[in-house]
Amino acid sequence: MDDLDRIGTAYLGHLTDADLQALVHADEVSTAEADARLGALRRSPALLLDVLDRPGITAGLLNLASAADPQRYTLISPFLVFAAAIHRVAADLSGTGYVPERTTPRLRVPVFDGPQLAAYIAGPEHRLFLAELLASFGRSSSGVIVTQTPGGPRRRRWNDLDLARLAGLLDALPEPQRPPVWRRLGDLALFLTGVFPAALERALAGRLDPVRLARTTGLAAPPAGALAPAELFEWFGASWYRLAARRATSARETAAALRDNAEHIHEARRVLNATADRYLMPVSIGWLSQPD
Repeated sequence: MDDLDRIGTAYLGHLTDADLQALVHADEVSTAEADARLGALRRSPALLLDVLDRPGITAGLLNLASAADPQRYTLISPFLVFAAAIHRVAADLSGTGYVPERTTPRLRVPVFDGPQLAAYIAGPEHRLFLAELLASFGRSSSGVIVTQTPGGPRRRRWNDLDLARLAGLLDALPEPQRPPVWRRLGDLALFLTGVFPAALERALAGRLDPVRLARTTGLAAPPAGALAPAELFEWFGASWYRLAARRATSARETAAALRDNAEHIHEARRVLNATADRYLMPVSIGWLSQPD
């Protein structure tokens, strides 16, 4: 199995029957033609990447023509919605020299790194990673763990959308079980900086202490100096991915993927910013508009 078929198979594993029906019926073909397309996708999963690269397909999936319709995502899975958004952003970035960078909640400035971001997201493995990342946060996970202390049992709540609580799991776990938590911490840092940067800024202005967070998760103190929240949590995310890669006991390719996540976290974060601004929570940006 080549890389494209391997990645296509991973896509196929996330898609529901309704997703596949939406893809094969995207341009109102006959039932016989749709069945033939469905069979082709199951036999050659790499074709899924080509289908999602078609602008008409992703436009239909995202229902851009009726963005105010609250029912527009109810018939397909979150993974397919996010995959469509990522593939559409990849097409957008292939033809632009600059991409907006958030400086305040209502202000974006142009950064001329479009080719760098386009090169990153052109990789099928990167598109899969970002679609899986977004889909993994479609529903929050939480729970309680109980540990024994000299003072008796101690209950700790955790939530995979709360950096401090998620980090608190590490103390309660033996060393071999820590890599998945470091990986999830890396995912959460990337997700928040990419999609909900304002939430990170509020957390930093409140009870989230970066020095304590670093110490709790086995890192040295964050870099000295006045880092912007995005830069700070790119550092955290990359560091957590590297910790997970070094301590991973699973397959070698998993460690390689984690190191790749760490190396390219800046590009991943910027692509997620563009995806959120354009398709998930659209922001109107009026730069370089045509003169009257």
